[in-house]
Amino acid sequence: MAELNKSSKNSRSEGRAARVILTLLALATAGAASWEVATRIAAEIETRTRSQARAALTAEGQDWARITTDGLSVRLTGTAPDEVERFRALSAVSSLIDDRRIDDRMTVAERALLEPPDFTLELMRQGQTVSLIGLLPARTDREALAERLSRNDTEVTDLTSTAAFPAPANWRQALDFGLRATEILEQGTISVTPGTVRIAANAASPDEKARIEAELADATPEGLDVRSTISAPLPVIAPYHLRMSREGETAVLEDCAAETAAASERILAAVVEAGANADSLECELGIGAPPGWDEAVLAAIGAAGDGTLDILDTAVRITLPATTSDDDLTATDEALKEALPATFSLSLQRAESAPDAGPARFTAEIGVTAPAIIAGVIPDDTMRQTVQSLARAQLGPIEGELKLDPGVPEGWPLRVLAGLDAMGVVDRGQLSVTQQLIQVTGVSGDQFATEKAVAALATRLGAGADYELAIAYDRRLDPQIEQPDGISCVDRLNTVMLESEIGFEPGGSGIAGDIGPVLREMRPIMEDCADFQIEIAGHTDAQGGEDSNMRLSLGRAEAVLNAMQEADLPVQNMVAQGYGETRPIAENDTQEGREANRRIEMTLLSPDPVAEPLPIAPSTTGTTPGAEAATEALLAAMDNAPVPDPDIPATPFDTESLAVPPRIEPPAEVLEATPDTPRPPDRPEIDIEVEDITEETQ
Repeated sequence: MAELNKSSKNSRSEGRAARVILTLLALATAGAASWEVATRIAAEIETRTRSQARAALTAEGQDWARITTDGLSVRLTGTAPDEVERFRALSAVSSLIDDRRIDDRMTVAERALLEPPDFTLELMRQGQTVSLIGLLPARTDREALAERLSRNDTEVTDLTSTAAFPAPANWRQALDFGLRATEILEQGTISVTPGTVRIAANAASPDEKARIEAELADATPEGLDVRSTISAPLPVIAPYHLRMSREGETAVLEDCAAETAAASERILAAVVEAGANADSLECELGIGAPPGWDEAVLAAIGAAGDGTLDILDTAVRITLPATTSDDDLTATDEALKEALPATFSLSLQRAESAPDAGPARFTAEIGVTAPAIIAGVIPDDTMRQTVQSLARAQLGPIEGELKLDPGVPEGWPLRVLAGLDAMGVVDRGQLSVTQQLIQVTGVSGDQFATEKAVAALATRLGAGADYELAIAYDRRLDPQIEQPDGISCVDRLNTVMLESEIGFEPGGSGIAGDIGPVLREMRPIMEDCADFQIEIAGHTDAQGGEDSNMRLSLGRAEAVLNAMQEADLPVQNMVAQGYGETRPIAENDTQEGREANRRIEMTLLSPDPVAEPLPIAPSTTGTTPGAEAATEALLAAMDNAPVPDPDIPATPFDTESLAVPPRIEPPAEVLEATPDTPRPPDRPEIDIEVEDITEETQ
């Protein structure tokens, strides 16, 4: 029984053990299945998270960032260009994933704390003044630069600053050439950067422009990028002139002037249509044309027909063939007077027909520059030398050919000498001597030129010689009147601007306050300087945009010009120009510097005054009186001259200039060869009367 019980107990124990083992096996199997499912779910979550985060980074342009996942944790790695980009990458991932799951291990690239600045130097030259503006390497010897540029009494203003960095490559080569260019120029701006030099300059004349360009080319080192713009103003032509002759179908253009290339083309086209050869035509370009010049020239060319056309400033003279009928002469006169601008005068005449007078003719012309030109016929070599000697005395250096013709009319040599005597009172003009008439046209700085010319003819020829004179007085040629120069004019105007600053509305171009006192100070200056081309230049500081500053500076310059014009100041030769912030004279990082850069400046555009249209000189025709009567008429004209302005210091008259031109006697053999020509009486002495008149005038 005991053994049976013992066996039963053992059987129950084995059953329980089997059940435990089966339970454990079932639990193990279930756990393994759960682990597999969990692992698969976690992998899917990691893949989806990584894919979404990478897409977000790509959309933000943050491809530099790297993503790894570890279960629910997301790790960000990579080197961001800067802190801003690192933050943008982190924000892109945070928008999808809880911040607590993100492991940020991104870094930021290290950057140089200091970068070399852009070194530059601008050298601005205005005559004997040079300004230096820019940023230079610290080791640049600024004192040596100033000392080099201050040679020949040049005033140097150094507004440069330095930075503690070494000079970049090609800096020294560009700097050396920039300094050399500054020494070559008289007026201009040189901009220097490493390996590059830019030059903008003005030249006084085309010849000066050619000289500057040649010297810059010779001084340019190999490998340096140099670009230069040299501008030369057109020359001043005074008087403005055109001369054309036509016979049949052939026209010859002897002199021509035009202010623009377009005007030159129109004039030359009209001359070609009149019958001239287009290959040999040339029209001198220069400023100073009277208003309506093109219109007057084209109208005169069309009406001249056969004959000779002479235009000197606003005086139009046409000589038609001697065979022209009275009706044709009247019709041409009426048609041309209708077509010419109101400021132009017209002298229309027929050529004189004098078959018994022979071909004798003598001409002389003196222009703005030497030499004068003479041409004509002379009886012999002795007389030729005499004429040449007198021509040099009256006109200065001469050139031209005098032909010998023993068959000239009686009295011809004296007529040539008399014409040269009369021409001696003209600064620029023309002389024509024929057996019938002596003609002198031109301009003179002597207000008694006409009377002196008549006295010269009378002294040489006596009474009874026909003449025609058209001599205009130009006060700018008068040695008795002190003329201002352009540099002093702009200096005086800029002094007024500095001492009486003109204010403007904040951020605007309207003038603030009363500009009347400034205009009153400018008035006497402009009355002296209205003949010069002057620019009113507006400048701003560097605050604001470049385009708005350019418009603002132009608006302020135009406001000053309009105010001067409304005050009836003579501003016909002034222009307004804006430069914005491009031409500073001080640093823009201080209040004082910005105030200095906000300015209005007057700049001289050309050293030569603009030629104004000369007053119309009426044609004076007549017959010479006796020498004594001509001298009395001269003294009477001087006695009745206007009293000088008491505000202008009087300048004593040169008593020698009151006498008629010096007389050179022809050789005795010439006088003997012309016994029918009466020898004129000696010129009377007028020294006492001249001194009396001088005292009264003063």
